[in-house]
Amino acid sequence: MRFYDAMRAVPKEAQKSFNNGKFSGTDINPMWRIKKLTELFGPCGIGWYTEPVSRHMERAEDGTTCAFVSINLYIKVDGEWSKPIYGEGGNTF
Repeated sequence: MRFYDAMRAVPKEAQKSFNNGKFSGTDINPMWRIKKLTELFGPCGIGWYTEPVSRHMERAEDGTTCAFVSINLYIKVDGEWSKPIYGEGGNTF
């Protein structure tokens, strides 16, 4: 629970609301995520790293282009690397 508790509260300045007409929500600043991972696990490549799984773009019927990325996140805890922690995200252009 120490990692969950350390990262579950995202400060307002790291949040950005969005509404693209069909979907709305809150985006978390990627640099805030990198900062928190570095605080908890050390520098990228030493205490944590990501591995791209897939990247693709799709064009919707209305002509909107969407990009999607899937990654695996690995963290080192007590000298041992985790199994892959899957993450997926996307955005419109």
